[in-house]
Amino acid sequence: MRKAKQVVLSFTLFLAGCLPVIPGLAPDAGDLTTPARGYERFFSPAPHNFRYAVADDGAPVRYGARAERYELRTGDCGGSDCGNARYRAEIRMTDDSNPAKIGEDIWYGWSFYNSSVPGFFRDESLRLVFGQWTMGGDANPAIRLIQLGEGEGNWDSCRRAICAGPERATGDVVIQLEDLRRTFNWGDGENQGYVCRLFDMQDNTRSWVDLVMQTNFSQGTDGYLRVWVNGALKCDYSGPIVSPKSLFEGDTPGHRRGVFSSYTTRWDDTHGRRPKPTLVVYYDEFRVGKSRADVDTRWRIAAGEPAVD
Repeated sequence: MRKAKQVVLSFTLFLAGCLPVIPGLAPDAGDLTTPARGYERFFSPAPHNFRYAVADDGAPVRYGARAERYELRTGDCGGSDCGNARYRAEIRMTDDSNPAKIGEDIWYGWSFYNSSVPGFFRDESLRLVFGQWTMGGDANPAIRLIQLGEGEGNWDSCRRAICAGPERATGDVVIQLEDLRRTFNWGDGENQGYVCRLFDMQDNTRSWVDLVMQTNFSQGTDGYLRVWVNGALKCDYSGPIVSPKSLFEGDTPGHRRGVFSSYTTRWDDTHGRRPKPTLVVYYDEFRVGKSRADVDTRWRIAAGEPAVD
């Protein structure tokens, strides 16, 4: 089984129509358990679900002094997750701090580190999600980074208009357009909404992966989604991103990140009462902006820009 990456997250936010980018800082520099201003825990009540990890203590940090650490253990649940086949260690961006709008260009950049997430066979996959964008309410997730089980996906014969990534051969962490899949009943021909392969979780255990995403959350043919991984373009999709149905929930696609086990039934059917693996990931340098230069971790380090701490 493969091991998961610890993820360190940091946050920089564009206020609408304003420059420069504003960093999201914890309320108190000594408070390592409260998410940055503009974020809140989402159905993740356990103390270990979220905290800041500090480089001086030996924690993996991509840039600067600290990163976001997420840990998910068997039985961690809150809210409507309890009693359902899911659980999570996740934070979400609050509505009043979210600059994203339907049909408007926006950039995201962040770095991800897998400390203990394994790879999975198809019949035991926990359907782990490592970031998602949704309209909230009853809307389906529009974009999510999801880890597939071995052998999942119809990468060889799905329609080119759907499978829009340069890489189809390898990588269990993929982009899924879940809202479109559910709304329009996408099947094998549309690869269940898996549009691009990004990277392989096991191959990147205990190493940083830098990601940049550009999109406009459109419901029309002018929609697009591009993702770079460690500077290489891995996704170049053109077409709708959200469904008309989801627009009834609002016009602000909210962001969540951490580690979310979205469907535990496969594991339970295969392993019974066997405990699920403890999952630890880190995020760092999470930024939102109006250009790649605002959010690309590699570009910003090379330019000597300050870290998001």
